[in-house]
Amino acid sequence: MSEEQYLFEIELPIWQDPQGDLILEKSREYCYVYFGCWDKKSPPNYAEYIGRIEFINAWSVRSLDVEFYDIHPRGEYLYPSSIYIIKNSEWFKDVFNIRNEYYSDSWTKWKDKNYKHYLVKGHDNYFEIIAEDFEVKKIDKAQAGKYAVLIEE
Repeated sequence: MSEEQYLFEIELPIWQDPQGDLILEKSREYCYVYFGCWDKKSPPNYAEYIGRIEFINAWSVRSLDVEFYDIHPRGEYLYPSSIYIIKNSEWFKDVFNIRNEYYSDSWTKWKDKNYKHYLVKGHDNYFEIIAEDFEVKKIDKAQAGKYAVLIEE
């Protein structure tokens, strides 16, 4: 019997718009998730920048367009803006075993890294990403290009 899956919450350094969309940009070389932001004033206003989460050594991604997610933290949600690690992830175990089966020789140097199953929540969509780590960046509106649509969405 496997252990129960649950979310481990990590606070983001910027405030993600909780009603906004997410945009995923993924290739073999990089994996980014973009989102609109609020400033931290009260009441919150749309910030003049967007957020980008850059996943390091990402090798598996999936997307769900649903309003509710069926894995939860063991306690209360702690932060106004978060990313999550899914602990005891069944999906992580499945894709890790598939990759190990097909790439057993070339996979050796990769499989010893500490990969995690991340969850990024939007309003009605979720991205799940298996990666080694992540970094969060602010991108000013002037540099956001086509992703500036996330501001005041």
